[in-house]
Amino acid sequence: MIGRVKRYFGIEGVKVFLDAPEEVTTRKGRIEGEVSFASMNRQEVTEVRVRLIERYARGRGDNKKIDEYEMGSIFLKQKIQIEPEQESRLPFVLPFKKLRSEVDEFANRNFLFQGLASLAKSAYAAQSEYYIIAEAKVKGTALSPFIKKAIDIRG
Repeated sequence: MIGRVKRYFGIEGVKVFLDAPEEVTTRKGRIEGEVSFASMNRQEVTEVRVRLIERYARGRGDNKKIDEYEMGSIFLKQKIQIEPEQESRLPFVLPFKKLRSEVDEFANRNFLFQGLASLAKSAYAAQSEYYIIAEAKVKGTALSPFIKKAIDIRG
């Protein structure tokens, strides 16, 4: 009985690991990596979703606004048997496209505008953080295991 409850909530279930580069250029337009799985019990992963998210924050104090944008996503519908105490790996290639704000578009018009755009970003305390999320659906569990890793995007 307790074993079934543990399995349903993912306790002692599948652990997800992510091996991806720490820095990527926008020129490349893709991230190559690997999702790994480990478990103390025999489990079956039915699908994996890998996403690249931009967290865009601007403003200060009470006027601070935070938005999240999905820059790329892949959905791998593949059954993977996870044996106890053994690691299973799944390679992936995640294509993405960097979103540009109006200030970025203004800066790209002319090299003279880059200084003004930089000044505007610092005045509004605008900054972006990027991270990859890998989430696995495990057969017979209600909660999906996931991992989140920060990544630096240049260019």
